[in-house]
Amino acid sequence: MGSIGIETIAGILVTVAGGKFTPLSCYVGLHGSTGESIELMQPSGTLGCEYDIERLRMFFEHQSSPADGGDNPGVNHAGIKYLIPVNPVTFYVGGSYEFSGTHTTLDNPLVVVGAETQGDVRFFVEHINSMFNPDGGETLMGVKYVF
Repeated sequence: MGSIGIETIAGILVTVAGGKFTPLSCYVGLHGSTGESIELMQPSGTLGCEYDIERLRMFFEHQSSPADGGDNPGVNHAGIKYLIPVNPVTFYVGGSYEFSGTHTTLDNPLVVVGAETQGDVRFFVEHINSMFNPDGGETLMGVKYVF
Protein backbone atom coordinates (compact mmCIF):
# COMPACT_ATOMS: atom_id res chain seq x y z
CA MET A 1 0.00 0.00 0.00
CA GLY A 2 1.45 3.35 -1.03
CA SER A 3 0.57 6.88 -0.15
CA ILE A 4 -1.12 9.66 -2.08
CA GLY A 5 1.38 10.76 -4.70
CA ILE A 6 2.06 13.70 -6.97
CA GLU A 7 -0.12 12.28 -9.79
CA THR A 8 -3.15 12.12 -7.48
CA ILE A 9 -2.54 15.62 -6.14
CA ALA A 10 -2.05 17.01 -9.66
CA GLY A 11 -5.19 15.24 -10.90
CA ILE A 12 -7.26 16.72 -8.09
CA LEU A 13 -5.90 20.24 -8.73
CA VAL A 14 -6.56 20.02 -12.49
CA THR A 15 -10.08 18.69 -11.85
CA VAL A 16 -10.91 21.47 -9.39
CA ALA A 17 -9.53 24.10 -11.81
CA GLY A 18 -11.61 22.60 -14.63
CA GLY A 19 -14.75 22.98 -12.54
CA LYS A 20 -13.93 26.50 -11.38
CA PHE A 21 -12.65 28.04 -14.62
CA THR A 22 -14.61 26.29 -17.41
CA PRO A 23 -18.31 25.69 -18.10
CA LEU A 24 -17.80 22.05 -17.02
CA SER A 25 -18.97 20.64 -13.71
CA CYS A 26 -16.02 18.66 -12.37
CA TYR A 27 -15.87 16.44 -9.31
CA VAL A 28 -13.61 14.52 -6.97
CA GLY A 29 -14.87 11.69 -4.82
CA LEU A 30 -14.38 8.38 -3.05
CA HIS A 31 -16.36 5.19 -3.47
CA GLY A 32 -16.45 1.56 -2.59
CA SER A 33 -17.63 -1.11 -4.97
CA THR A 34 -18.99 -4.62 -5.12
CA GLY A 35 -18.05 -7.13 -7.76
CA GLU A 36 -14.82 -8.19 -9.42
CA SER A 37 -15.11 -6.42 -12.77
CA ILE A 38 -13.06 -3.36 -11.75
CA GLU A 39 -9.75 -4.30 -10.15
CA LEU A 40 -8.78 -1.34 -7.93
CA MET A 41 -7.79 -1.11 -4.27
CA GLN A 42 -10.69 0.03 -2.05
CA PRO A 43 -11.69 2.74 -1.48
CA SER A 44 -11.28 4.05 -5.01
CA GLY A 45 -11.06 7.67 -5.99
CA THR A 46 -13.03 9.33 -8.75
CA LEU A 47 -12.09 12.37 -10.82
CA GLY A 48 -14.42 13.52 -13.58
CA CYS A 49 -15.99 16.29 -15.56
CA GLU A 50 -19.48 16.54 -17.01
CA TYR A 51 -21.54 18.91 -19.09
CA ASP A 52 -25.35 18.92 -19.17
CA ILE A 53 -27.46 19.90 -22.17
CA GLU A 54 -31.05 19.74 -20.94
CA ARG A 55 -31.45 16.09 -19.87
CA LEU A 56 -28.29 14.77 -21.52
CA ARG A 57 -25.04 14.64 -19.57
CA MET A 58 -21.75 14.11 -21.40
CA PHE A 59 -19.00 12.90 -19.07
CA PHE A 60 -15.43 11.72 -18.67
CA GLU A 61 -14.38 9.85 -15.53
CA HIS A 62 -11.16 8.44 -14.10
CA GLN A 63 -11.13 5.89 -11.28
CA SER A 64 -8.08 4.72 -9.37
CA SER A 65 -6.97 4.09 -5.82
CA PRO A 66 -5.46 7.19 -4.19
CA ALA A 67 -3.30 4.93 -1.98
CA ASP A 68 -1.96 2.71 -4.80
CA GLY A 69 0.68 4.26 -7.00
CA GLY A 70 0.81 1.10 -9.13
CA ASP A 71 -2.67 1.17 -10.69
CA ASN A 72 -1.85 3.65 -13.44
CA PRO A 73 -3.76 4.34 -15.72
CA GLY A 74 -6.72 3.25 -13.58
CA VAL A 75 -10.14 2.91 -15.21
CA ASN A 76 -11.15 5.66 -17.64
CA HIS A 77 -14.46 5.93 -19.43
CA ALA A 78 -16.45 8.57 -21.27
CA GLY A 79 -20.03 8.64 -22.44
CA ILE A 80 -23.48 10.10 -22.16
CA LYS A 81 -26.30 9.73 -19.61
CA TYR A 82 -29.99 10.54 -19.83
CA LEU A 83 -31.06 12.36 -16.64
CA ILE A 84 -34.35 11.83 -14.82
CA PRO A 85 -34.53 14.36 -11.96
CA VAL A 86 -36.94 13.49 -9.13
CA ASN A 87 -36.11 15.98 -6.38
CA PRO A 88 -33.89 15.48 -4.34
CA VAL A 89 -32.38 12.70 -6.50
CA THR A 90 -31.37 12.47 -10.14
CA PHE A 91 -31.69 9.04 -11.75
CA TYR A 92 -29.77 8.31 -14.95
CA VAL A 93 -29.19 5.69 -17.60
CA GLY A 94 -26.61 5.80 -20.34
CA GLY A 95 -23.61 4.31 -21.99
CA SER A 96 -19.88 4.77 -22.06
CA TYR A 97 -16.67 3.47 -23.56
CA GLU A 98 -13.79 2.37 -21.32
CA PHE A 99 -10.45 3.11 -22.97
CA SER A 100 -7.69 2.19 -20.53
CA GLY A 101 -8.47 -1.53 -20.48
CA THR A 102 -5.95 -2.42 -17.78
CA HIS A 103 -7.95 -2.73 -14.56
CA THR A 104 -11.32 -3.96 -15.77
CA THR A 105 -12.74 -7.11 -17.27
CA LEU A 106 -15.77 -5.30 -18.74
CA ASP A 107 -16.18 -5.40 -22.52
CA ASN A 108 -17.14 -2.23 -24.41
CA PRO A 109 -19.59 -0.60 -24.80
CA LEU A 110 -20.72 -0.17 -21.20
CA VAL A 111 -24.15 0.51 -19.71
CA VAL A 112 -24.30 2.95 -16.79
CA VAL A 113 -27.36 3.12 -14.50
CA GLY A 114 -27.51 5.07 -11.26
CA ALA A 115 -28.84 7.73 -8.95
CA GLU A 116 -27.26 10.64 -7.13
CA THR A 117 -28.40 13.35 -4.78
CA GLN A 118 -28.47 16.91 -6.08
CA GLY A 119 -26.17 19.74 -4.99
CA ASP A 120 -22.45 20.27 -4.60
CA VAL A 121 -22.00 17.22 -2.36
CA ARG A 122 -23.56 14.19 -4.03
CA PHE A 123 -24.06 10.72 -2.64
CA PHE A 124 -24.37 8.20 -5.44
CA VAL A 125 -24.94 4.59 -6.35
CA GLU A 126 -24.11 3.41 -9.86
CA HIS A 127 -23.95 0.12 -11.71
CA ILE A 128 -21.60 -0.32 -14.67
CA ASN A 129 -21.86 -3.35 -16.91
CA SER A 130 -20.96 -4.55 -20.37
CA MET A 131 -23.80 -4.02 -22.87
CA PHE A 132 -23.20 -7.28 -24.77
CA ASN A 133 -21.68 -9.43 -22.02
CA PRO A 134 -23.96 -8.88 -19.00
CA ASP A 135 -22.16 -11.30 -16.65
CA GLY A 136 -20.43 -9.49 -13.81
CA GLY A 137 -20.55 -5.74 -13.64
CA GLU A 138 -19.67 -3.43 -10.78
CA THR A 139 -21.83 -1.45 -8.36
CA LEU A 140 -20.24 1.70 -6.94
CA MET A 141 -21.41 3.61 -3.86
CA GLY A 142 -19.85 6.81 -2.60
CA VAL A 143 -19.70 10.56 -2.39
CA LYS A 144 -18.35 13.24 -4.70
CA TYR A 145 -17.83 16.97 -4.39
CA VAL A 146 -18.73 19.00 -7.49
CA PHE A 147 -16.90 22.22 -8.48
